[in-house]
Amino acid sequence: MAISIIREENPYRLIRDGRNRYAVIEARAGRVYSLHGAARHEADDSIDGMKVVVGDGWRDEASARRRFEAMCRREDGGAEVIW
Repeated sequence: MAISIIREENPYRLIRDGRNRYAVIEARAGRVYSLHGAARHEADDSIDGMKVVVGDGWRDEASARRRFEAMCRREDGGAEVIW
């Protein structure tokens, strides 16, 4: 399965697989993390790692894009509070 990074706004990535499914993941310091489900999965920042952390978290394009935008807004808001 091919994975493509569609958009990236640190630390988030909107990715697509070869079957036209989409997901949002987090990437930090050479690792990738899932953003769905109760357990937060972690793997090396690689094609295989991205597949592992997404698991069954693939979504349609519109849903994934909304999630990506929401996560990016939330990250900015958190940074404003911290700084």
